[in-house]
Amino acid sequence: MSVTDRLASIGPDRWLLWFALSVFVFHQLPAFAGAPAGDVIDLFTPVAVAGTSAGLVLSLGAPRRAVVVALVAALLYVHGQGVHLAANSIHNEDPVGSVEEITYFWDERFSHIEALLGWIGLVGAFCLAERAGAPGRLRNGVLRAAAVLLGWAFFVSTVEGQTWPLQLLAAAFFVGWELRARNAGGEPRPLLRACAAAFAIGALLIVVWAKWQGGVPEFSDTGII
Repeated sequence: MSVTDRLASIGPDRWLLWFALSVFVFHQLPAFAGAPAGDVIDLFTPVAVAGTSAGLVLSLGAPRRAVVVALVAALLYVHGQGVHLAANSIHNEDPVGSVEEITYFWDERFSHIEALLGWIGLVGAFCLAERAGAPGRLRNGVLRAAAVLLGWAFFVSTVEGQTWPLQLLAAAFFVGWELRARNAGGEPRPLLRACAAAFAIGALLIVVWAKWQGGVPEFSDTGII
């Protein structure tokens, strides 16, 4: 049995769940662990996310364009995470020193935007790859769990990273994509539906947070974490 066949035997639904679990855990745990333990944990974030992404794309027998999108998105995500970790670690060594202004840009702005674009791109690659998959292998219960975990991770990460406008745009795009696919008929797209639901959940939670707080502040600015 080839590697692709072994990955496919696991099932795209489980791979999506593992992908959702990887971002759910590794996008939140470092903040609660604090420095320097959080930095050590963050070393494994791109490994977990890129690894589960590769498993999902390969399990679907993805066409070339989906593989290309996944590779570009993975590079953006891994590079963004690397910039974030490096800048954050430097800032922790000298939080009020002369490097603070520089590290703030790379840590709080550039890296968050780049990593989120890569993250969104990976989800897009999954949905493109689904055209080559077998919908019958996708179990709704597993996909629902993945959508909830992924939606929460989008909410937490984009609010704390202040990239939530990109999350809202992505939600509109993926929900529109799913509606067009559904109205066009043809084969069902359960993976696309789950990913669109995840973005919608994240967007809904952002709206709830904004109404509660009278804006969209970072969690760390409210004293919650």
